[in-house]
Amino acid sequence: MGTIRLGIVGACGRGASFRTACEAMGDIAIEAVCDLQAEALGLAAARLGARRQFTDYAAMLEGCDLDAVIIGTPMQFHVPMAVQALRRDISVLCEVTAGVSIDECRDLVAACKASRGVYMMAENYTYMRPNVIVREMVRRGVFGQTYYGEGEYLHELKALNEKTTWRRTWQTGIAGVTYGTHSLGPLLQWHPGERVTRVCCAGSGHHCRDPRGNTYENDESTVMLCRLGGGGLLKIRVDMLSDRPHA
Repeated sequence: MGTIRLGIVGACGRGASFRTACEAMGDIAIEAVCDLQAEALGLAAARLGARRQFTDYAAMLEGCDLDAVIIGTPMQFHVPMAVQALRRDISVLCEVTAGVSIDECRDLVAACKASRGVYMMAENYTYMRPNVIVREMVRRGVFGQTYYGEGEYLHELKALNEKTTWRRTWQTGIAGVTYGTHSLGPLLQWHPGERVTRVCCAGSGHHCRDPRGNTYENDESTVMLCRLGGGGLLKIRVDMLSDRPHA
């Protein structure tokens, strides 16, 4: 395959963060960018070196001959946008999480199976140096057989909830582990060939309020146990509300 013709949606926000990766690849041409923030789109296009600009995602897919798209929009748009691209046989690199419901994930799987395009979830923690080192140690057998792992994502987001309001609904406005892939991604790499077959979650209760005085629907700390197909077990803790440093 020659140069990959790429479109980026969410280009004025998270989508712009993929610039360095695209430049490192060397065989990517950013054909188009898309974002609802029309006033900032010109600057985003200039920074990313894009030839065309759109404020309508469907128009970008229709009007450009794209090989792939990067989806850097809020979580609730990930599956609808991925499915639109896959139905056109356009490959997708999508920010986490993949979807916001089980039904959405089923729709995404069906679209992937029917498409000639390739779907990948852009879980960046799997490529962080410490996690890559552990993955290589597992590959070399340093730990012997791996059958248990733990991961934690502790990132207090109360202020960010107010700036990016979709988080207040889809991350801290729902009970359960709503943002577990930063831990799950590396853990699954340390258990090669495995997949999660069963999940259960429990939370620590509700102790924080948002600026309007409302209790967050998400527990301050939530623990998820994941049973692997081969019998192994993973434990993941997510805390986006407790007053503590990012870890």
